[in-house]
Amino acid sequence: MIRKLLIINIALLMFVLLLPLTTLAAETASYSLIISNDKPEIGKEVEVTVKGKNLQDVYAYEVNFVYDDSQLRFKAAKSAFSGFTVPAILKKDHLQFASTKMGNTPGENGEVTLCTLTFEVIGGGKASIELTDVKLVNSKLASVTHSAGTVATTEIKNMTTFTDISGHWAKEAIEKAAKLGFVNGYEDGSFRPQGLITRSEFAVILARALHLPVNDKQLTFSDLDSIPQWASTSISATVKAGIVTGYEDNTFRSDQKITRAEITTMIVRALGLSLDTTRNSTFADADDIPAWAKTYITAASEAKLVQGRDGNLFAPNDQATRAEAVTLILSMLNNKK
Repeated sequence: MIRKLLIINIALLMFVLLLPLTTLAAETASYSLIISNDKPEIGKEVEVTVKGKNLQDVYAYEVNFVYDDSQLRFKAAKSAFSGFTVPAILKKDHLQFASTKMGNTPGENGEVTLCTLTFEVIGGGKASIELTDVKLVNSKLASVTHSAGTVATTEIKNMTTFTDISGHWAKEAIEKAAKLGFVNGYEDGSFRPQGLITRSEFAVILARALHLPVNDKQLTFSDLDSIPQWASTSISATVKAGIVTGYEDNTFRSDQKITRAEITTMIVRALGLSLDTTRNSTFADADDIPAWAKTYITAASEAKLVQGRDGNLFAPNDQATRAEAVTLILSMLNNKK
């Protein structure tokens, strides 16, 4: 019985948040956005805290935002209220988040912190986050909507010069990728172009490059515990988009170094290229290409997305470098235009 009443209470409050404007007595309310870092670097995170002043008996709320999704990628929202939260709803550059207290608890008064949003910086330049409106519900289930029009801005440092790419064959591609915001270097200023890349890392930069919407759906891989938290939403997004799959034993193998065959297959899936089983690869080591990757690599070669190494070798089972991964993703983006 208690559980049933709890569910009814939650449903009622969420319903009220969707109701048209009713009367909620209050002084003139105002809102502010506090940003954790007004000059972040690409690849870092920024937090934006929403605060209200002159609020009365706030029991539940809904907040709506517009932000620069080409420069900021939404990661998480956390309510300052203990109770029940509705998962954030994303529609391109619009974000909605709602939360309510539970039970016989008084509402908040005066200066109230509502929630904190976390974004990942993915592009350079000036970026803004606007709180467009706020809907408040009091403990008597009366609601009011305030037009906020509050904006927070941040100047993103566009780090495109790395200490270890001078003379490297992929220098131009690496700098372009950094400018676009889907890759970043290390704290020592290096990029490590010949460094190897894991399956998790590739899924993250691919999701950034494609601006895939955040997907909070729980992954079902049998080795889920080995997937780092920073990569889980990106992996989930690429899985939902049909780009990334696991192995036959239902493992993802997050930390395993990704192969040239694997990254090529993912890029072809992302582009939705047609596969022709009657076409044969022209690479000298075509016999070394795994059966599952043959049509993908052939399609990528014919679309001029990939090239062989010396001796017309594709080296499908070699582990891919960071430079190779970046170059292939840029080829993908150029192909999409």
